[in-house]
Amino acid sequence: MEYLDRIAETGHGMIFASSSIYEIIKDLCLLGSRFSGTESEKEAQEYLKNYIKELGIEPMEFEFEYTGWYRGTCSFFLQTEETKFFPSFSLVYSPSTEDEGLEGKLIDGGGGSETELKRIQNELKGNIVMIHSGQTEEGWLHRRIKYANAVEFGAKAFLFANHNPGQLFPTGSIRSNRFGEIPAIGISKETYEYIKEQLHRKENVGGKISVLNHSAQTKSKHIIWEIEGEKRDEIIVIGGHYDGHDLAQGATDNAGSIAALLELTKIMKEIKFIPKRTIRFIAFGVEEFGVVGSTIYVNNVNVDNVKVMINVDGLIGHIQKVVACGGNIEMLQLINDMKDQFLYEPIVMKTIITASDNYPFLLKGIPNICIYSQNPDPESGRGYGHTSADTFDKITKLDAKLSLGFIFSFLLEFSSLEEIPNRMKEKEVITLLREANLEENLKILEKWPFN
Repeated sequence: MEYLDRIAETGHGMIFASSSIYEIIKDLCLLGSRFSGTESEKEAQEYLKNYIKELGIEPMEFEFEYTGWYRGTCSFFLQTEETKFFPSFSLVYSPSTEDEGLEGKLIDGGGGSETELKRIQNELKGNIVMIHSGQTEEGWLHRRIKYANAVEFGAKAFLFANHNPGQLFPTGSIRSNRFGEIPAIGISKETYEYIKEQLHRKENVGGKISVLNHSAQTKSKHIIWEIEGEKRDEIIVIGGHYDGHDLAQGATDNAGSIAALLELTKIMKEIKFIPKRTIRFIAFGVEEFGVVGSTIYVNNVNVDNVKVMINVDGLIGHIQKVVACGGNIEMLQLINDMKDQFLYEPIVMKTIITASDNYPFLLKGIPNICIYSQNPDPESGRGYGHTSADTFDKITKLDAKLSLGFIFSFLLEFSSLEEIPNRMKEKEVITLLREANLEENLKILEKWPFN
């Protein structure tokens, strides 16, 4: 333990004496959104490779092909006695409308749960449903589940309204690696509240949507590098996605996490840390299209020697950290036993995260952890995430340093463990997901690969 203590003291001294992580976050954000299929994505790939090469490490690339989506025009008009234009943006993988657009009666679907939509199912078919991004009567539901519910109940278009104020348009994918069935656009909370009031006052409130997007088979890359351990053939993967959404800089989601991976590597190289197991860093592409990139990776690479996957998604943005243990009770107990050895104490949960890059590893039975920062206001959900306000100025230097210090101490302690929970067999994974009541929603999300 004396060796680890010396390493930790030196590393934390470097972290708090420098603001380099904040500069990396700004660098990545100023490249642009890093949205899949754009020039800023390619620039981010080069930035990552150059940074790693300067540390004396030769990065590897994993190139893959996916269904690319390219944003075109989007317009939304509210139709009452007069026609009124409101700004809007397509959600990722939204199909186009016909040239003349589509029209329909506007129906308020609330949170978009099956419970809520069943009450108004006779009104939904053939009309435009508005669904907000907040909590539902069934609890929190992912945007893609809300969209799938709208499709199932026969809506002809999906208006996704932000539940947070600020004239911010929410974005995100509606399907994974394929186009959706009906057009989907994002509107602000303020627009949503205006329309709801019109629905309260008038009998006939309609909408007209015109959307033009297109698709092409597209290539992306994961950028991968390693710090070799004493046990060369035992791998700890730590990764996060470098892509963001094209409406924003993607600072908290997920430039901050990628900056942390780069700084972790730099510190470990400079202090000549030799981990017990090889640490493989992966900067994943195409996560925001429905966890596409990491899914392709685990299905096309031999991951038999991967002992655990640590995912950082939204690591920086709020100081309080959450460690979600992928439903694994043994992992939960392990992290709880060692949490006082980290820089500061996280919230440790059994929770299974299914909408980030840890999930494809879970499907292979690999123990997985997802680490993210917790918003002090749980009702705000993503907060600025997936909007144009997710910019580097939302991150403070203190937050960045404390977050880096936390993940540094976490990785030091975890990589030095004598034993890590065993990989699960497929039957055990299925049981785990079913016991967490996730099977139905994962099938809706097309994320249930089992027979």
